[in-house]
Amino acid sequence: MLTITVDNKEVQVPGDVNLIEALRAVGIETPHLCYHKDLPVSGNCRQCLVEVDGPKGMALAIGCYTPVRAGMKVATPASSPKVAEARKAILEFLLVNHPLDCPICDKAGECMLQENYMLAGASNSRLNPETGKQYHGNPKHSFTDSKGQLRGGKRIDIGPRIILDEERCVQCTRCVRFMRHIAKDEQLQIASRGGHAYIATFPGEKLDHPYDICVTDICPVGALTDKAFRFKKRVWNLSRVPTISMDDSLGANIWADHADGIIYRIMPRCNAEVNRSWLSNSAREAAQSVHQNRLLSGDISTASQMVKETKGKIAIVLGGSCTAEEIAAFKKLAESLNGKAELFGGSSLPVQKPDGIACSGDPVANRACLEKAGVNMNLSELSKRAGEFELLITVAADLRYEIPKHIALTPFDSETAKKATLAIGIRHWLENSGTMINSKGMEQKLQGVPTKESAQVESAKTIAERLL
Repeated sequence: MLTITVDNKEVQVPGDVNLIEALRAVGIETPHLCYHKDLPVSGNCRQCLVEVDGPKGMALAIGCYTPVRAGMKVATPASSPKVAEARKAILEFLLVNHPLDCPICDKAGECMLQENYMLAGASNSRLNPETGKQYHGNPKHSFTDSKGQLRGGKRIDIGPRIILDEERCVQCTRCVRFMRHIAKDEQLQIASRGGHAYIATFPGEKLDHPYDICVTDICPVGALTDKAFRFKKRVWNLSRVPTISMDDSLGANIWADHADGIIYRIMPRCNAEVNRSWLSNSAREAAQSVHQNRLLSGDISTASQMVKETKGKIAIVLGGSCTAEEIAAFKKLAESLNGKAELFGGSSLPVQKPDGIACSGDPVANRACLEKAGVNMNLSELSKRAGEFELLITVAADLRYEIPKHIALTPFDSETAKKATLAIGIRHWLENSGTMINSKGMEQKLQGVPTKESAQVESAKTIAERLL
């Protein structure tokens, strides 16, 4: 920790950060567009201006590129009219050629340009109407609107998942830096120069990467939008639930944004020790699949009767998305069956290499809890010994073995459910509350999202308790 003076008051701040983060540590938010704490600094938007002492006295400097030092003096708009005026002037430059389509923009409600404008104080436009706006964009995509104004590119399809609105782009280069430094696949770049600059893919190429939806998260305006969420719901009508992605054992921290019993999108929830600010496309796809092909029926009484009537051995297979509480419930069920039940766990999906971003590569999300509970993780052994068992119970596991009777507890009406002797719908992991231990040994908590389907089915834990 270092002591610095902010607006004539001494404060303690972390000693290894820039001024944006140092000021945030003492409760002062600094407006910015291009800066992102998980990306290399660019320093091109100039929104984060502050005054800092130097050899010639106090002078303007950008907070994102200025490291703290012991004893430094910093002035924000609270004590410096010069800083307030400079920020307002920069904001005017940013807005002078920005389209006024906030009412139809998907970023409305979480647009950083809107927030900075309100923070700086609303002001009247000085734009000469005869001159009009000079929109950014690829000249190949420009068009003249009904008012005779030359516009930048609109609704440009730049990849399988992303739409680009060129004239909204403020050239912050966040998306370029993400693809270059995080995704390690430079598919975006700034084309042309100066006032003619615009974001583009390389000629003949598309933006297509397992993490490309992240560019829509970090875009500070509505230039880059996700096709899957585009025009689906206004963000101020969404509620957020903090939970964990159970598609991978890293356990990426996520927000599940929902309304009226429907999950509209999955967003990364920043955790510096797990996934930082990033989330894979595959984890987000859960939001698109959770309401599709659901199994909402099943007779638990019949399942209980099947278990009681089974004289031979029972194999219980727990999928990787089972919570610690569900694992404990099925372990208790197995113990109550007087030694005729065996617990297995895992997935038929192969373990991949970690991608170094937000996936460990292990599809068995709660492997640590399964192993801690003493569950046999060798599914190939079950395959070889299938003939020993009379009844198979699968829990959130899309598996089938040559065993005479099969009770499938599954969220989806999959082929496994269709071929089972009895299929019972259960809650999806997004609808579950519970505990998981990730591949780093960190205990993390899931919080269930209330959906229209979760109200019609029970959790696997509840079903296990009812089978006792």
